[in-house]
Amino acid sequence: MKQKYEHIQLLRALACIGVFITHLAPRLGATGKAAWLANQGAAGVYLFFVLSGYLACCDRKLPTAGKKELLTYYKKRLVRILPLYYGVILYNILLHGLILKDIPADPQGLYWLRYFFLTNSVIPAPNDFWGNLSATWTISLFMAFYLLVPVFVRLIRGCTSAFFCYVLALILRYLWVKTGYGDYMMIFYYLHYFLLGMLVWEIHQVGRRIGAQLLVYIGMLAAAGAVLVLGRAQTDSFIWWSWCFGMLLLAGSGFRFCRKGIGGRISDAVLWTDRYSYEIYLVHAVILEGLGMVRVQIGLPNAAFLILALLLTGTGAVLSKKLIEDPIAGLVARSRM
Repeated sequence: MKQKYEHIQLLRALACIGVFITHLAPRLGATGKAAWLANQGAAGVYLFFVLSGYLACCDRKLPTAGKKELLTYYKKRLVRILPLYYGVILYNILLHGLILKDIPADPQGLYWLRYFFLTNSVIPAPNDFWGNLSATWTISLFMAFYLLVPVFVRLIRGCTSAFFCYVLALILRYLWVKTGYGDYMMIFYYLHYFLLGMLVWEIHQVGRRIGAQLLVYIGMLAAAGAVLVLGRAQTDSFIWWSWCFGMLLLAGSGFRFCRKGIGGRISDAVLWTDRYSYEIYLVHAVILEGLGMVRVQIGLPNAAFLILALLLTGTGAVLSKKLIEDPIAGLVARSRM
């Protein structure tokens, strides 16, 4: 994406920080209100979903893309997402399979195939080891959504169609749970977050002033909320969070980073976090797990744990991009696959 949306860069950095804090807080022994506040950072995952839906609409070629353009689109998504993901999985195979030798049984016999074929959101896992190793559970959801993007950009032709797709996805979420198969094909449960981002994009393209866009958005959310109430659906806080995220996407479109003084330095830190947000998203859990094992052996005070977590996550993010992602992206580009 050549055009820079600075409010999206800010939101993406905040989403990344939120997820990091959620996983860090238990390691620091957070309790009570501090633990509750840290847990709200989990909403960063759903902000990533909403942002993915919004940004998927930015590719103006997709609605009319032919076979060649679609293959190029899928190749870019695969090259962006999978190399580091597989790097994390291979690291865990070495750690748990060869060093710790603590791999639990998988009653279904899939074992590492769950991760290699991204089935951990398609087929329910017996435990977190086979369902969310190193906080990777969302990667298969992102891939499932990107697989569906070309379909949705053809279906959605303005605010009205985007709204109906969003409401249908909300209804699908609750109907799918009632079938008793909610742990299977989890994309059906989470799809509405991505489609909310696409709805916000369509509202944003209408061309009215921000105030008018927000009124349209609030009106549509009121209608969606009425559907949930009439259906007596049990919602969770992340749905309300996602609606707030959509509002920020609309209202923040005029946001610009400060470039001078202390504000400029803060902006630089935020922009760095945004630039490496995907790498931080995948690397931080590996770092925290590793530090947790070190703490058991030698003991680490919270201050040292925090400093090491920040330094090693930042270093790991940069190195993973330089040593894994960039070389593979270059190799694919040169091979003209």
